[in-house]
Amino acid sequence: MSALSIVKPGHKAVPVIANPIFLTSVLRTESGAEVTFEVFEIDAGGLQALIGTKQLYHLDNKLFWAELKSLQPCQSTHPGLSLLRHKPTLRGMFLMLGEAQGDPS
Repeated sequence: MSALSIVKPGHKAVPVIANPIFLTSVLRTESGAEVTFEVFEIDAGGLQALIGTKQLYHLDNKLFWAELKSLQPCQSTHPGLSLLRHKPTLRGMFLMLGEAQGDPS
């Protein structure tokens, strides 16, 4: 379970945009990696507007550039959510653009 934030120019952290999120793959930050996660629909409001955009994210003490490629309804598979399968859940996928070293464009 993790909290996801975005970081604006000047490294000003934006308060948490999704919490908790549950990683369903290893958090690999190298360019081209795909990272998946699950989040309760009620906790994902801040993510909807970010689909298709490149952002600097902060997660698990890592800063990385990524594009949120998708956020779709799903039946949860994360073990930490096993008692909460009745809650509407979304599965998201980041396309990683590399560790934070400047603008990826």
